[in-house]
Amino acid sequence: MNDQEMANLTRFIFELGQLKRTPRSGWLKLGVDNPESVADHSFRTAVIGFLLGRLEGENPYESAGYCLLHDVAETRTLDLDWLAQHYLEKEDHVSTEVITDQIDGLPDELESSLDQLMTRTTESKNLKRVARDADLLDLIFQALELYYQGNQLAKKWFENTLPDLKTESGKRIGQYLKEKDQKGGLKDLLAWWEHAGSSRGQDS
Repeated sequence: MNDQEMANLTRFIFELGQLKRTPRSGWLKLGVDNPESVADHSFRTAVIGFLLGRLEGENPYESAGYCLLHDVAETRTLDLDWLAQHYLEKEDHVSTEVITDQIDGLPDELESSLDQLMTRTTESKNLKRVARDADLLDLIFQALELYYQGNQLAKKWFENTLPDLKTESGKRIGQYLKEKDQKGGLKDLLAWWEHAGSSRGQDS
């Protein structure tokens, strides 16, 4: 790695830190005073992507990697929620251009790996569905957390997002959450710490 590549790499890593300071703008529309950051969202989305990838028979590491990087363009565009995206060109042209600029000049092995991950994942229809469901499921879980913390408007986002899930595993998780909410059992899941360390298999 030469000096220029090292400079580009460290700049890129500093740039990624911007995601920790970039709020998810959709929650601002619901009046959330201190919404999660894009980095917060990307972490859980990546973990869900790993789990869904395994359940759906896809490469979980590839799925998690794509999910982890899916919003890196927002260091430059900021978070564009569903309403903002309605007014933009479709097929995510802006994000693709930003990512191309972000990784340009990185050491060849890194630039190639990142480009291959983003390109190959988006070319695989099923893996793309897995990654998209992971993104939506994080929104669903966040909406439920906000709803049970008192934000009544967040419940609508939970309900409106459920029909958009495409994978079988994603649909099952969404349906489970819906049934638990309808039966009043969701609070038990949200209070996960009450069951931490207890014997396995005692969920009702």
